[in-house]
Parts: sequence; C-alpha cells; structure tokens
Amino acid sequence: MVRTKYGIPEKRSVFCRLFRMLVRRVLSAFTLSAVVFLSNVSVSRADMPYDTYSYNYWGEEVKEPHSYLYAGMISGKEIGTNLSYPADLFVAEDRLYVADTGNSRILILSMDGMLLKEIGSGKDAADTLKNPQGIFVTGEGHLYVADTGNSRVVEYDENGNYIREIGRPVTTLISDGQEYSPTKVVVDGAGRIYVIAYGINMGLVEFNSEGEFQGFMGATQVSVSMFTYIWKNYFSTQAQQDRMETIIPTEYSNIFVDNESFIYATINNLSAEDRAAGADAVRRLNPTGTDILRRLGQYPVIGDLEGVTFGWNYSSFVDVAATDYGCYFILDETDGKIFAYDYDGISLFVFGRNGIREGNFQKPVSIGLSDDESRIYVLDNTLNSIYVFEITEYGRHLLDAIRLNHMGDAQGSTREWQEVLKLNSNSELAYTGLGKTYLTEGNYKEAMECFELGNSKKYYSKAFSYYRKEVMETYLTGAVIALVVLLFVIWLIRRIVRFRRWVGEVRCYMQKN
Repeated sequence: MVRTKYGIPEKRSVFCRLFRMLVRRVLSAFTLSAVVFLSNVSVSRADMPYDTYSYNYWGEEVKEPHSYLYAGMISGKEIGTNLSYPADLFVAEDRLYVADTGNSRILILSMDGMLLKEIGSGKDAADTLKNPQGIFVTGEGHLYVADTGNSRVVEYDENGNYIREIGRPVTTLISDGQEYSPTKVVVDGAGRIYVIAYGINMGLVEFNSEGEFQGFMGATQVSVSMFTYIWKNYFSTQAQQDRMETIIPTEYSNIFVDNESFIYATINNLSAEDRAAGADAVRRLNPTGTDILRRLGQYPVIGDLEGVTFGWNYSSFVDVAATDYGCYFILDETDGKIFAYDYDGISLFVFGRNGIREGNFQKPVSIGLSDDESRIYVLDNTLNSIYVFEITEYGRHLLDAIRLNHMGDAQGSTREWQEVLKLNSNSELAYTGLGKTYLTEGNYKEAMECFELGNSKKYYSKAFSYYRKEVMETYLTGAVIALVVLLFVIWLIRRIVRFRRWVGEVRCYMQKN
C-alpha cells in the first residue's frame, strides 16, 4: 500500500481515484434530477440540499445517514431588524449573540431568533461600538467584544452595562505606526484574555484579567521550502535578498476556548506550500502556547481530502466549536462544509454545501453549538442570516456514544455504538468505538475483532499486545508446571530405566558366578 505525502493511503492511482470521483458525482446528480423530474415534486426536507459522508480507510467518501438536518433560517424577518455583514456568532445557554458588524452593534437573541437586547448603539462614546467582529460570553454572563473599528476590546456585564475597555497593547514589539485592529476575543477560566488582531502575526495577544498586556501566545510555525532556503542563504545577492518577500508566520482566523481552558485556533490562509509541508489548519493550545491537539486518525485534520490529493479547493477553516467531551466542529468557507472530529482527531462526519438552494450557504463565517449539541448554528455573512441544523437520531447516538465513553460509562457507550451500527452497518467509526470500549473493559479479543472491522491498525496492534500478555499470564503458570512435571517424568523414567538395567546386570553377574 502506498501513502501520499499527506499520509493518505492509496490503493489505486490518483487518476483512477479522480475518474471514480467524477463518475460518482455525475451519477449522483443524474439520479437526484431523475427522481425530482419523475415525481414532479420538490425535494423534501428529508432529502436535504447536501450529503453527509465520512472517509473510509482508503480516503474515499462514503455516504452515511444525516447527523444534522437543516431546520430553517433566522433572518431579519424573524429578528425584527436586518443584519449587515455579521462577522461572529456565540451561543451561551439559551441566548444567541451576534456581532452585527455593518450596523456596529451586538444583538442578543433567543434560540428561535427573537430580539432580546441590542448593545453598542448607546449615546455615550465609551459605549458606542464601531464595526465589531468578535464576541465572547463568560460563564458569569459578561460579554467581551472585539471592537475592531475602535481598536479595543470592550467588556459588558450580564445586563449589558459597559464596564471597561482594553486598548492597544503597551509593547515595543508593535510599532507605533502599525495598525491594531482586534477581530476575535476569548476569555479562559482564569480570566486571561486572548485576542486575534489583524496584521499581528506573532500569535494571540494575551492580557491578564486586569487587562494588562502579557505577551504573545501560540505563534504559528513558519514553513520554508528547501529550495527557497538554499537560494536565499547561499546563492542570492544582498540586493535580491532585500527584494525577497519576508517569510512571516500565518495569522489565526478564529479562536474558541473549551471547558478545560484550552484554545482551539483555526488558520484559513495556508498556502499550497504550507500544506505540502504538513502545516496544521487547526490547533489546540495550552496556556503556554503549545499545540496539544491529538492527531491519531488515519488522515490529518485538514478538512476535504480531495482538495489535498488533487490540489484544488483546499478547505479554509474560519471557525471552530467544541463540546465538553473533546469533539469539535470546524467550519469551512470554501465549500460551506462542517467537519466534525472526535478527541483523537478521527473524522466523524462531514455535511453542508455552498449553493443557491435553501439550506446551502453563501459565505459562512461563524459556527455555534447549543449546550446539548442538539442544534448547530451557522452565521452567513452574505445572506445576513443564521442557519439552524437539528441533530438526528443517528447523530445523537453517535455523539452520545463518544460522550459516554469519555465519561467512562462502558456499558452505555457500547449500547449507543450498537444503535449506530443498526442505522449504519458499515460504520468503521462505530466498530472502532466499540473496540475502544471493549479495550477499556479488558475484552481484548472482542476489541481486536472490532478494530479489524473498523480498519484501525493502530488500535488493533494495541489490543493484540494486551491480548498476548493476557494469554501469557493466564497460561504461563500452567505451562511452567506442565513443563516441570514433564521434565520430572522424563527424569524419573530415565532413572527407572537405569535402575532396571543395573538390576539386570547384577542378576547376570550372579548367575555367572
């Protein structure tokens, strides 16, 4: 089996895969059109204007039951006021917070889109926002706003009252002539404030709970090709070096803080060279800025595999949201897809699409999850609306299986994985999940069988090593005792044979004499 430079296994040539992909898409489109034409009815909600799929061991798209269904759209009609180029969305308990950038305000909505409060349009200059692009709500209900046009971060209390502003960082690392425009903001459990600022490529701007600048955190790595490095350092003249474009780290596109105060950060401007060098499009940063995102899946966390394999339509991650048990959902603006991964970085499902049909995106910019993951909200910057997706029975069983396994409830997790297999008998993920549960319970043989069905060589090897150890511990003592008894019997037989031989020799001697 051959692996590409991205670690994606291939069992056939790229041209064969490309041909199969094109044929599959043409047939799917033809079949859908034929069904619609012959039935003379519009496509029902259950059909959905997008496919849900996952990737199998060979990196091929495999359709599966929908995990989330498009349920409707929250637009200006439902809200009672029109949005204008909204840039960010945040979900907190039973509220939706929207950064209505074009109208320079923050809207607080109910989960169904009813307008509850408007912030940022006050008469006081300190309370007036200008093109805000980022919002975050703490557990206490305090609202932090990246007030981009005013070059500051503003904090409001749970009632929407102005508290303070955090302005430009006081540091020599940012020149006086450099623009400071915060675009995204989050606050961790310790009160540390992290900001993405336009044009700042040294990482996240970090402030302490008092609003004092602490430094930069989590700067992205710079990837340079060998040719560029050699040419710039050994063959180019000084004038050529001066004219060369400075190689600088890429900037983060969005951030999200989880319940453990780790920060998920996305990067959406990676070049083809960055991707070829294995640069990460999403990271999980600890307080020291170290990336601790687990990548134990068969494929890297890069979104669409076809774009990587064939070099077109790379996924461009613009936002991320995570659950309390390690699953995370990444929004791709290139194709309007939502990629879901578990704690180990294994792809769960992919759904969504850009297009002109109802339920398709135009320009998705932000994603939010309800507390129980029953709903996904996606903000569209072009249609000035919020898309609502509701979880299905299949999606609920899938996420519950992962959640229960994370909580250590092996029996509950096994039950949920079995329900997943009833709805999708070809799910490699379900077999792998069952295998993990059996592995936790110590049922290594059953775990090996599940990992084999799930094509998980890594976990199969792990289960096999435990099973081999268990077999040795179970039968080693008996084998040693049996060996000792066998050796004793052999020794005893040999002694008896020697004794009988000696007796025979004595008798012969006595008879001769």
